Amino acid sequence: MPLNREIDARRGLLAISARDDLEVLLREFHYDWNNNVAEPSSELFQIFEAEGWTEGDRALSRGGRLVFGRLALHFQEFKAGTVVGSYVIERRLRSGKNSVIFRATHRLLGTPVALKFIRPGASDDIAASLIHVSGLNVGETVVMPTDVIEASARDVVGGETTVTCLVFPMVTGMSFRDFLGTPANHLNSNVVVSFIRQIGRALETLEASGAYHGDLHAENIIVINKPNQPLTFRLLDISYGAVGSMSLEASRNSDLELFKQHIWSILTAQKQRIPNVSLRRFIGTRYFRHINEILSDKVRSISELMSIFEDDLDYQRYLDEKQRFVGEKFTPPASFRLQRYEEFIDPSIASQLFVPFAELQQKINEFSNVYVSGNRGSGKSTYLASLAFFPTVERPTQDFKQTFGIYFPCRQGELRAISPALDLVGLPRVVAVLHIVVLKVIRRTLEILVEAMARRKIVALPDYAPIREFLDRFLPTPGLITVGSDILPEMENFASTMLRVELDQLRMINNGMTLDGRHATPSDVIAFFELLRANVPELAGTRFHILFDDAGEPYVDREIQRAINELIITSNALYCVKLTAEKNTYVFESSRGKLLENGHDYYEQDISYTLFLGPRTSGLRHSMLEEYFRRIVGLRLKYFGYASEDIRDYLGATPDSSLDTLTYRLGMGRRDANYYGWTTVWHIADRTPRNLLELVSEIFAAGDVEQNTVPHEVPIRDQNRAVRTISDKRLQSISQIPGAIQINGRNVSLGNKLFDVTLAIGSTFHSYLQQDARRLQHGDRLRQHLAIERNELVELRPDADAVLQKLVTFGILDSSRIVYSRDDSTKKPIYVLNRILCPAFGIGLRRDDHLRLSKSKLEQLLLFPHDFRKNGTKRLRQENHAELELFGYNLGGTDDA
Repeated sequence: MPLNREIDARRGLLAISARDDLEVLLREFHYDWNNNVAEPSSELFQIFEAEGWTEGDRALSRGGRLVFGRLALHFQEFKAGTVVGSYVIERRLRSGKNSVIFRATHRLLGTPVALKFIRPGASDDIAASLIHVSGLNVGETVVMPTDVIEASARDVVGGETTVTCLVFPMVTGMSFRDFLGTPANHLNSNVVVSFIRQIGRALETLEASGAYHGDLHAENIIVINKPNQPLTFRLLDISYGAVGSMSLEASRNSDLELFKQHIWSILTAQKQRIPNVSLRRFIGTRYFRHINEILSDKVRSISELMSIFEDDLDYQRYLDEKQRFVGEKFTPPASFRLQRYEEFIDPSIASQLFVPFAELQQKINEFSNVYVSGNRGSGKSTYLASLAFFPTVERPTQDFKQTFGIYFPCRQGELRAISPALDLVGLPRVVAVLHIVVLKVIRRTLEILVEAMARRKIVALPDYAPIREFLDRFLPTPGLITVGSDILPEMENFASTMLRVELDQLRMINNGMTLDGRHATPSDVIAFFELLRANVPELAGTRFHILFDDAGEPYVDREIQRAINELIITSNALYCVKLTAEKNTYVFESSRGKLLENGHDYYEQDISYTLFLGPRTSGLRHSMLEEYFRRIVGLRLKYFGYASEDIRDYLGATPDSSLDTLTYRLGMGRRDANYYGWTTVWHIADRTPRNLLELVSEIFAAGDVEQNTVPHEVPIRDQNRAVRTISDKRLQSISQIPGAIQINGRNVSLGNKLFDVTLAIGSTFHSYLQQDARRLQHGDRLRQHLAIERNELVELRPDADAVLQKLVTFGILDSSRIVYSRDDSTKKPIYVLNRILCPAFGIGLRRDDHLRLSKSKLEQLLLFPHDFRKNGTKRLRQENHAELELFGYNLGGTDDA
């Protein structure tokens, strides 16, 4: 067993060091350092002899000399001002089992040094050991001695001996323990990589030569963190050849064990400050896999550890395996079933399949604050993402040198991490939330620049100091930590650090703690973008678009929406904000209570309104919308390799008059009332590309249409079955809408309530159609009810209005139009049923008449749909009832609220 561990295991022997007569024992020992002889009859010699620390009758072994030196040799005479060789002692730094270290200065040069006095017996031949390690290529990581001197020292009983003293340059910095324990040191994800690279390579070089460090505790690792310089780790107090009687194997194992412990200490410190983020996500899969393996018990040497850590082939194997798994389990889209923009793994595919409506795209692209609204599936996300700068896309829709889009997919939880529940200490919450939003904008921009540089779309900068200086304002002293460029490019280090700052600040906010550092404001966004334009040549003429996709509730809380609105208010010629949200889910109000004005602070672009069909003065021509939808489908047919790019070859080019025929057959209850043909399908899609693609996909599945299928019209019955299937699914999905809503003071299921109201609306329209068909005279055109019109503009009760707004939010009713009422020629809002639901109710697609409801009638429909349905159809069932005045009822209601 090595001497140090043997002594630790036999602490009873060292009890003599606490004896009151210790000095008497030492004097009786009569040890002569120069001749290595002691008094054999003394009590202490007998103890040494029993432990095997003697040689012959009177001499001590090397282990015995070391033990006696620990008991009797304390270098007490080396006080401040003592001269040793050419050096003047200042103070004692540290005492160890095998050595004592003092701080000193050179007498003539005044250079600070560390003097390490080696205890007798700690080394067989320290000079030979030093010669050996001095010739190794360890760079500056291991601090090597610059001189070796001999010094005279006295033990506690006056015995004199000569000891070896190593002279080391004094290295200033923070100890590794203090570095990890200082919260102000932002440990970005690559600090652990830098540590392993620097310290591991030095230890590997020592090991390969048969050497070791021997004393790798945290105080012997110095961390140097200077502005604009990479983070540096230095190893102090190399103890090769001076570790008592520890074997070479034990010393190596000590280095390996302590090195692993230090790696784990870094990971522990990082995890403590980002408890809600996994280390795998924070560090990245590449290095996490390596670190996870090198910390295992199977690693037996520094060389093996570093070999695993530097093994890029292993990571490439992981990537290949991941790609194989994704390819097998998540095959690329081969048909129209890929609907939503968020489902595209590769944004380049989305860009290739994007067919913008030119007039709308032009309005959205303009440099201004824009709110893109529209029914679900109308393409809001795609329009917004078309402005984003994705460096992976080879043929983008925008030139980032003119339009630099910073995209936030809020549906994926980008802004959901900010908890709205807790109050902060000494800081208004609105300030803290805005602070986080601004940090996110800065961090996301840096990440885009990192990817752009990696793909050589932006060249590396000659000077990163201005950006570093800007980012330092958000970090406490000592500021941003830089790792070597061989580990991490400078811009990537910036992005990694800002992610660390953001996560740390989020943790503090969500725990109600006081924030560190300076609080970010919209003026910092301006300063940051100005800095990029001044220092990144490719961005000198660009303007920045901050893009928040799906920024409505529940993906973004209203408190965060107000922070986004602060960015909108302070936008300028340098940046603008664009966002998408479902109707009635976003509040246009700043954190200070200012209401944002449409047409002044921002411009709303309603996709559903833009694609509205109507007369030339108020809507698109049918031919324009039909051609646009045909291009959407045609591009996908081409991309996925179908035999024909013209959807009419598969669905049939039915004339517009077919809608009249369909309405008549539905009203008469005929069996041949089938939903089929291209004209019918694109009308049912109701200006929504997602509906259109889903309908076509279902028809193709019903008709067994594959890429290599010879173009032919899918049978009418198959088309009708597919269309009704999609419509029924869409109707049923309404009941699955999550959440609750308050009706008559009680919380009820939002999905169930909207489903019941939708059933009442659709069923009433169906009853109207059948009643009108029974009264139809020869030559008359059957008129279809498809919308609800307010008879009066009296404000609805709050719970009824909340239901109405949710019907609009979830795309069941479209409120994008305001028309003149036929009763009083007053412009009033109308609410049109989404045509995707028409097949489920067996009604036509034309909007010929409106169901005109008073305040009380509309409230009963919204709050008590069963009563509305029952009372309304009662009069419809009466024979010869010419005037279809609906619903005489009270508002008590019998529905289960």
